[in-house]
Amino acid sequence: MSVTGISTSSINAIKGTEFEGMSIQMMAAMVMLEVGATKKKEAEFKIAEMKAQNDRAKQLNNLLDRMNAQLGAYTKDEDDDKKKRGEILGQFYLEARALGVDTSNWEFSKYELNNGVEKYTFKGKTAEQIRAITSQIQHMAENCNSDNQTQMVKLQDFMGQYNSFVSGASDQIKNANQILQGLAKN
Repeated sequence: MSVTGISTSSINAIKGTEFEGMSIQMMAAMVMLEVGATKKKEAEFKIAEMKAQNDRAKQLNNLLDRMNAQLGAYTKDEDDDKKKRGEILGQFYLEARALGVDTSNWEFSKYELNNGVEKYTFKGKTAEQIRAITSQIQHMAENCNSDNQTQMVKLQDFMGQYNSFVSGASDQIKNANQILQGLAKN
């Protein structure tokens, strides 16, 4: 059994596409570049996600720092200190909620002023209750940072895939050029 000339014209004849008339190597290079571009976009998306997580962690830490700066003055579990701690929570309530902090244990009374503005009156808190609230915010910030480390691994994978596909496309283009140079010499 013998194999006579193998024709690749049917492979090259992808009519009506951008591949029409291209060599197999150039088609492979084009596909690899397209997949590489997709991996680059995925990496850019991961970077944006990581930046948002990092920004959120900074906002949570900033909130916690400002809360602790004010709460530090009230260390006793006397009624006056409890009341002051409740008032301090009230100052940060809306910001904490906007950052996704679970404020269900902050306990407050809500009412509306005549002009439609909502007003909150917060119940006093013991030092232990305040520690629980600030610990929760601190854990949220730490989770953002931990999630960023996980996302970094995924980002490195996307970047590696991108580099691999671009390198593969470059190799295919070099192969196609070598074939063309060989044909030109004959």
